[in-house]
Amino acid sequence: MTMIIDLIGQKTISALLYAWRLFAFTLSSLFSIRSSGGSRPRNHQRLVSQIIFSGVDALPTITILSLAIAFSLAAQFLLMLQSLTSEKEVIQVVSQIIAQELAPLLTAIILIGRSGSAITVDLGNMRLHQEIRGLELLGVNIKEFFVLPRILGLAFSQFTLAIYFSGMVMVAGIIFSALLDSPSNYKYLFLLAHSFTPYELLIFIVKNLLFGIIIGAIACFHGLRVEHSVTELPQQTQQAIVNSLVLIFIIDGLIAVAT
Repeated sequence: MTMIIDLIGQKTISALLYAWRLFAFTLSSLFSIRSSGGSRPRNHQRLVSQIIFSGVDALPTITILSLAIAFSLAAQFLLMLQSLTSEKEVIQVVSQIIAQELAPLLTAIILIGRSGSAITVDLGNMRLHQEIRGLELLGVNIKEFFVLPRILGLAFSQFTLAIYFSGMVMVAGIIFSALLDSPSNYKYLFLLAHSFTPYELLIFIVKNLLFGIIIGAIACFHGLRVEHSVTELPQQTQQAIVNSLVLIFIIDGLIAVAT
């Protein structure tokens, strides 16, 4: 029994130390912009490149997934709920499930698999080949140069992809339900604009930006922890993916409880 308590205590302390180091790393990265603007044009280029890789290149995957969810879930919800409650409540329930819960989580999972792992591998390889060390000796701020554009790029990509995913699922779900049941279901398209309150929109914005920041920060944090051996790279990549997933679900649960 004592060994179990000791193990739980060690794991808890380790998790808290990790969370504190990640929080400090994220804050220092977000506030790493220097007062001089000499490197900002190149920072903007890296930011745009990260948005293209994480956001634009992920659109085919998001589109296919959103259509599948629309047909298998959203349309079925509409057909099932419309016989149980009013039209307004039907679209509110569907929009709550899709926009507030499903879209942020599935978008985050895709970004973790595509972009988070790629960022960890990229920075880890640069550490192994001493490229980052060389730039540090030249006086380059690594967090401003490498980390900040990736965090901001993932935050923007998570936010915009979640909007795209939500819109695609709800619109396509209504269209599928109309094709499967009755053309009268097209009326739900006109109710979509009134299905969100300002408070719900604020929660949606905060949640998705937070998810993107977390994914980018964890990926960079673990990529920069690679030191000497090439065997560290898959280990840190795995830890980045697992920790990102765990933290995303924890944050999502806390937001759901708080709201």
